[in-house]
Amino acid sequence: MAKNKSLSQFPPLVFNIFKPARMTSYDVIRHFKRNLPAGYGKIGHFGTLDPFASGVLMIGIGGAARLNEFIHDLLPKTYLAVGKLGIETPTGDYESEIIQRDDSLYLKREIASFSAKFIEDRFKEKFLGEYMQAPHKYSASKFMGRNMHEWAREGVEVKKEPVLRHIYDIQVVKYKFPYLSVRVTVSSGTYVRTLFNHMSNELGTIGSLIALVREKIGYATIDNAIKKKNWPQEKQFDVLKMGTPIDEILPFDRVQLTESQTISFKCGAFLKLDQLEITKRNFSDKYVWMNDEENTLFGLGHKESLGELRPKIKFHLGEQDEF
Repeated sequence: MAKNKSLSQFPPLVFNIFKPARMTSYDVIRHFKRNLPAGYGKIGHFGTLDPFASGVLMIGIGGAARLNEFIHDLLPKTYLAVGKLGIETPTGDYESEIIQRDDSLYLKREIASFSAKFIEDRFKEKFLGEYMQAPHKYSASKFMGRNMHEWAREGVEVKKEPVLRHIYDIQVVKYKFPYLSVRVTVSSGTYVRTLFNHMSNELGTIGSLIALVREKIGYATIDNAIKKKNWPQEKQFDVLKMGTPIDEILPFDRVQLTESQTISFKCGAFLKLDQLEITKRNFSDKYVWMNDEENTLFGLGHKESLGELRPKIKFHLGEQDEF
């Protein structure tokens, strides 16, 4: 069993932060590291948000941070993407120079006359459901241990194979040629810059983003996100009030164990599922949050095919270990 290097005085919590544009995701982490009260344990974010983008950035402390793979795999993300048709930039957004313009009559006469409903119907027919997408060359996707955008800025062309993503919903919010606003709900790992470019291609032109807002990750929305004016300052921050328990962010089934079951589970023993009273939450059938006899969250169990519950993760003073 791995040893804890940074114990926390707090349970595993997630902060729903509103990241302003022109800040990196790590700028936000750095601020919280400097200003959170002592004893927050390890800290990390769940999914990078590009510097030019704003919106929901989820930050975890006290063991929550290492559940990134669950949030990444299980919680869809909703974005409002505002783009301009007829231009293309290397990065797919306004932060780099325009390298190509579409001056065609088709753009100016035909595409300009499309209705918002026509565009939305076309996008839904083409993109809803399974969607193959390669990581953008100016992205944080890794290649040989480095971010792809680092290779790109050094002039090294890196090509990665397309990966299966999922598009859950598409809404054309506004169309005033050449500006197009689209709200999309997508699986994690989907690059909206690339998706907008593909959408522009579907209309018969090119396009790049001028603004991007991440409106939602799972149940965390910009409406209840913590704005910058309310971020921690000089160690003053009500961690328990401002944070959301990890078992509310990831609403797996839940079970409360007896004292003897808790001891057995903490020692790595498997438990029989048919001997447990599991509270169903209709989110995922693979995992179960484990509460002890005092109804305090202490771990996560994985349902095995033989009808057993295997220890997966445990929390100790808010920090987590693999069993």
